[in-house]
Parts: sequence; structure tokens; C-alpha cells
Amino acid sequence: MGRPVSAVWAASRAGVRRRRMQTGSIGLVVALATATLVFGLGLLSASHSMFDDAFAKARGAHAAADFDAARTTEAQVAATAHGSGVTAAAGPFRTVTLARPDGPSEVPMQSEGLTVAGRADPGGPVDRLSLTAGRWVRGPGEIVLRGKPMGPFRLGGKVTSPGRPELTVVGFAVSATGGVDGWVTPAQVAALRPDGFLMEYRFARAGDPAEVRRSLNAAAAGLPVRGYDSYMTAKREFEGRFNQLVPFITVFGILALTVSVFIIGNVVSGAVISGFRHIGVMKALGFTPGQVTSVYVGMVAVPTAAGCAVGLAVGHLLAGRMVANLSENFELPSAGGVSLPLEAAAGGGVLALAALAALVPALRAGRLPAVQAISAGTVSRRGRGRRVQRWLVRTRLPLPVGLGLGLPVARPARAAVTLAGLCLGVTAVTMGLGLHQTVTKIMTADTESRTSVRVGVDPRNPAGSMSADRLAATVRAQPGTAHVTASVQRPMRVPGLATGASAETYSGDYRPFLGDNLVRGRWFTGPGEVVPSEAFMRLQGLHVGDPLSVQVDGTRLTLKIVGAFSHPDTDRFMLDAASLPAAKGRPEPPLLLVIVKDGTDPAAYAAQLNKTGASAGLFAETAAPDLADRALFSGLFLVFSLIICTAAALGVLNSVLLGARERARDLGVLKAVGMPPRRVVLMMVTSMAALGVAGGAIGVPLGVLAHHGVVELTGDLLGSGMAAPWIHVYGWALLLLPACVGLAVAVLGAWPPAVRAAAVRTATVLRSE
Repeated sequence: MGRPVSAVWAASRAGVRRRRMQTGSIGLVVALATATLVFGLGLLSASHSMFDDAFAKARGAHAAADFDAARTTEAQVAATAHGSGVTAAAGPFRTVTLARPDGPSEVPMQSEGLTVAGRADPGGPVDRLSLTAGRWVRGPGEIVLRGKPMGPFRLGGKVTSPGRPELTVVGFAVSATGGVDGWVTPAQVAALRPDGFLMEYRFARAGDPAEVRRSLNAAAAGLPVRGYDSYMTAKREFEGRFNQLVPFITVFGILALTVSVFIIGNVVSGAVISGFRHIGVMKALGFTPGQVTSVYVGMVAVPTAAGCAVGLAVGHLLAGRMVANLSENFELPSAGGVSLPLEAAAGGGVLALAALAALVPALRAGRLPAVQAISAGTVSRRGRGRRVQRWLVRTRLPLPVGLGLGLPVARPARAAVTLAGLCLGVTAVTMGLGLHQTVTKIMTADTESRTSVRVGVDPRNPAGSMSADRLAATVRAQPGTAHVTASVQRPMRVPGLATGASAETYSGDYRPFLGDNLVRGRWFTGPGEVVPSEAFMRLQGLHVGDPLSVQVDGTRLTLKIVGAFSHPDTDRFMLDAASLPAAKGRPEPPLLLVIVKDGTDPAAYAAQLNKTGASAGLFAETAAPDLADRALFSGLFLVFSLIICTAAALGVLNSVLLGARERARDLGVLKAVGMPPRRVVLMMVTSMAALGVAGGAIGVPLGVLAHHGVVELTGDLLGSGMAAPWIHVYGWALLLLPACVGLAVAVLGAWPPAVRAAAVRTATVLRSE
């Protein structure tokens, strides 16, 4: 029993050593397929578990409750930690809201100010903070802010608030729990004159917002809660943003796996077919059909197993790194990676695919008679390839080009598989470039993204009573101003919405600020017209031209819907400020949005306005779109495109390598009659270049169609729709690059084996003659 097994193993090992390039190709393709599968599955699984994993690891709070220090004592608030249904609690932490300064702030502060809590350390039984930069606070005058350093907001920034000590930013931290915007030491918060207590709870029952509210009411035991933050809000926001990735990941994953299936089948079966002469020799030496089959399965098993192991490791690292980037981008403290069962399933699937691809031709090899196998391995096949080559040689094309263009026809099945791989590679690149443009347009489509400078006013300043028109006139007089509009958020009630809605009102020269995110209709042009979000339109089954009844400050109004903009929220409405009645009481100071003239530096403009508008209580700061999501999406597109193009190039390499071995006799004859090596290289590269051109011609339209389908599917899944400019992003300049990708991949993949074939000595090739 031992000798047949030893003979099979020896023959398999010799085959692996003899066909090093093919062995390496098999291993690399399997590694790419495995890494792609693990990577894609890891990201898809993360969409369901990332937030939960991060929340569990950070011991996030199901609810963070704010108690009024004027109506409760610290002992009373602390006693709620032992309330009904509470499984863990942290606090009470003293809190204070720092008012925004009169001038510009070095840290991001909302108009309502910055809520700060006194906390001794970032750990604890609930809501463990994760530092993203810097260090934790150690003494007076220091503060750690929520989030991460971004734009002008860096370590060393100053937090100033009228009548309170100045604080220096020494760190940034993220939390799976809402509630506060920054943390200082307990001693420091006492010096800031705190007015509240913060308690963070984990409950036995917190499966939905209603359960969180009921559990909090039971824990508070009648104490007045000034406000609270539920973890469900953060979870839904995360899931909404991550769902934007799911269609992209799914489509790219399918493309990458399809290419891998093609290439694995092509490479593995080609390795068997190219060894027909070796099969004949083995059978002549007495190998049984089962042993021959085992030899070729063993030849494939070695690089397949090695490639699968490498792919598992690379895919695990890539998925882990991308999940970590997603966590950072979504401001989660930590996240889980790919599960071991998923990795095992992915590796087993790729191994099964490779085994099937090897077994079918290996069984054929085992049944092949010795004489037929030897002749198949030494005699070039005749047929359509010969006829096409003769016709091409008679044309005015150079001889190497004519012969090269005829090579794919001799092996139509192999050429079709190679062409399919190239098409998918071009499709992936085309779609990736289009998605990059789409994401960029989405990130820069809203009003804020078109704004150069934001100008606010301190509500405590007498200028806060100035009208929006007067404030706009003050800013418009500033040199370098091109367009100014005043934006105010007004709460309103809309039939069909259980919660309140937000009316974004604009006055002045607002047309240049309106983005290109319209899904249907047009923007409002005057009073009485409203543009809701597309999500609201779909929820209510409304159409452009329908009337919409709203209630603002007790006044009922009827507005006309003239368009809908892309957004997943159902409670957003944009309209002219004159459409609504004047606000009761003291109106909220408007936010002025400014577009500066060409050649004007926004930073210098803001600095000058801070000087000239100080007496009026104005403060200005530059605005810039948040492009973090664009970098995240573009990174995914790049990774998948590189994987798919690399797999396609390996398919080309394998096809040229097999073609060179099958036509070794023809190449030897050509070299014997005087064809120089460079013309041999040109002939073989031309054979694949033709497929590359065809792949570009077919793949580019497929990529455009795939892009349109994915973008529209994403809009439907989110319920937000997609604006036409986000879908139709392709121009001739953008299509030129992917059109050339097929040719470039084909030439790069064909070059190494073509050079190797051209370097083989003529006598060596023709020694069997």
C-alpha cells in the first residue's frame, strides 16, 4: 500500500516543482478568492453586529438621564442605581452646559453650548470611554472632547465660555452612549458651577425605545428627569449610515467572487490539460487511472491549501482593519471582526471550488489512453485557429499581429473565460469610479457644503433682536461677499408624523445654496412652496403638486409641494422663510450662510468679519464639507477593484502560459525560420491585447449599468431616492480610464509568460521532433 501512495505523492510533488508559474498562479488566485470572500463576509456580518459588539465591549448605557440639581439631591440620584430593572449604573456625574463664546470657537460648539461632565477616569461599570487621541484629564484647566480630531479642532484647542475658566483640549474620546460632549475632572466641574446630575444605566429590558423609556421611568422612581439619551437613537443612526455600504459591498463581492470562480476553473483545469504528455508517460509506466487522477488532484491541492491559508489571514486582517476604520468613522469605541465560523466556511467553500475545478479534468486525464495523452501533449491541434491565422496572415497586418489575433480562436472556451474575467475587471473599475463620483456628489450636495463661511449671532447680545434682513445686510457689506442667506430651524407639526418635524427656512439670496439633491420636481422659489424629503413623500404617498397642511406656532397653513430632495429622514422640510408666520416671542437668531467671491480666502474673510462684526455680536467661522464617508467608500471601491483586476490579470497570465505550452512546437518552428524573440512576444501579447480591447468595450457599458442599478437600489433601500446628478456621473473623460484598463491588464498579464516563451531555445522545443 505504501509504494503506490509514495509514487503518487512523488509525482504530484514533481509536478508542483516543474510547473512553478502555474503553481504560483493557482496559489495566488485561491488566496485572492479566499481573501475577497472573507473580507466581504466580514463587512456584511459587521453590519449586523458591529454596533452591538462595540456597545457590549464598552458596557454602553441603555439610557443617560439628566437630573436638575435644583430639584434633586446627589443622594437621591445615586439611589436610582438600585432601582427596578437596573443591572448596572454609573454616576451621578455633575454636569454643566458651557455657553458659546461671543466670538469664534476653537472647538465645535452647538448654539445651545457644550455639555460637560465631571469624571475621574474613562473606565467604570457603564460607558467605558475609548481615547482616540491625546490623554485623559489630570487636573484643572483640562478637558477631553467627544469624537476625534478633525479639521481645525485639534489637541491644544481652547474651550472658552463667558464667566468660566478657559479649558485646554488634552484628548478626544468616543463613547457608545450619548449624553455629554466633554469630560473634565470632578474638581474642575465644581469650579464651573454645575447645575445637573448625569446617571448612566444598563437595564434588564431595553429592546426598543418604548422599553428603554419604561425602564428609565421605573429606575427614576418619580424623580424629575430633565432629559435623557437612548442608545437606540445612536444604533439607528449607525445602521442607517452603514446600510449605505451594503449594496456596494454586495455587488463588489459578487463581482470579485465571480472573477475568482472563472480564474480558478481556468487555471486549475488548464494545469491538468497542459500535462497531457506527462499523463501519458505516467500511464505508460503503469499508473492506474485512479492514481493519475490523484496525482493531478494532489498537484492542485498543495498550492490551493497554501493559497487558502494565506487568503484567510489576509482577508481577516483586511476585514479587521476596515471594520476598525468603520468604527472610527462612526465614532464607535470598538467593534468585532470576522467570526471564526465564517472564516472556516469561506475557506471550505474556496477549497471545494478548487477541488471541483481540478477533479473534472483530472478524471478525464485518468481515463485518457496513454498513446492519445502523449500525442495530445506533443502535437498542436488543428482547426479554426489555423484557418483564421491563414486568413489574417494574408491581410496587410504585420505577421506577429496576424498570428496573435488568431490564437484565441484555437481555444474558444479558454478565450471566453479569459474575456469574461477581463470584462468583470473593467466592470468593477468603471463602477468603482462612478461610485466615487456619486459619493463625492452626495457628500457635497447639501446647503452646508456649498457654504464658504457660517456667521452666527450671540442670542444674549442686543443684536440678537435684529431682523434676518438687517443681519444679512451687515454681512453683505463685507468685502468679498458673493451670496448671503439666513437659515432658521422652525419646529412644526405635520399630519401623519407622530413626532415633530423640522422646517429649514431660508431668506435672502438662497438659490445658490440649494444643492443638486432633488429627486423630483424643483426647488422652492417663493412663499407658499415647500420641498420635503423624498422619504416623507414615499411614506405619505404624496406627489409633486399636492397640498401639504402644517401647523406652526398654533397656526395652520397649506403649502404646495413643488419638489422632493434626497434624504432618509422623514421629518425634514425646506422652504422660504416668508411661508411661515413670525415666531412668537423672541425669535431665534438666524444662522447666516455666506458664499465668498472667487479669489477670496474664506479664513481671512471670517477673521475680518469677526473684527468688524464684534460690536453687533456676530461671529464667523469657515465651513467645509465632512468628507470622511467619501474616503471610507473610496477605500472600499479601490480594494475591491484591485482584487478583481489582479485576479483577471492572473487569468490572462494562465491563458498565455497554457497557449505557449500547447503551441511550443509552433513557436519552435517560427523561431527556426527566423522569427526573433521580440516578435514572438508581440504575437502572444497581441492575442491577449485583442481580448483586452474587447473586454473594455463590453465591460464599460456593463459597469455603467451596474453603477446605475446599485445607486438606485441604495436609494430604494434607504427610502431616500437618488438625485439624477448622482446617477448620471459619467462623461467621456471618466470612461476613458476603465476602457483602457482591460487592455492594460491583458498586456501586463501576458507579458511575463510571453517573454519566458520567447526565451526558450529552439532546439529544446523541437528535441522531440
